[in-house]
Amino acid sequence: MIEHIGGNPAANQSPWGSLFKTIVILRIGAGALLLTRHGWQAAQGAYDFLWKEQAWDWVKAFSDAGLPYPTLLAPTMAIIVAAVAVSWCLGFLTRLFAVVFMPVAIGVIAMAGPSYTEVGWLYMIISVTLLLYGSGAVSIDKLFRIGASWGQPKKKRW
Repeated sequence: MIEHIGGNPAANQSPWGSLFKTIVILRIGAGALLLTRHGWQAAQGAYDFLWKEQAWDWVKAFSDAGLPYPTLLAPTMAIIVAAVAVSWCLGFLTRLFAVVFMPVAIGVIAMAGPSYTEVGWLYMIISVTLLLYGSGAVSIDKLFRIGASWGQPKKKRW
């Protein structure tokens, strides 16, 4: 879809040549930022909380926000954030992980303070964009043609 803007859609385009004409820059950039700023620290904190039984500020924050089962919900959210970040960096099941991440972004918008509301909206916009356009030309989805036939009529085998 977006890969063919400004060019001939029938031409055989190299995925590396079309790198800057696709959604790939947004996907990899958002995934890398999500992983380095939130995902890695969240996964490390969840690991320390679960296996080393150390205190973790996410559990206190979830408890203060009035969310149910903060000791279960906080590690689950940390795992989701880390998995989404890795998925976006690799381009693996990008649309699925964009949908999975939307409740996290909505939760940040609704529950977090005003300093995190902007971050929540930015990640929400990125999730919607990746949901609509997919992973782009350079991704595992494109390599294995995951989701390539979605929305196309099925061919008859007769």
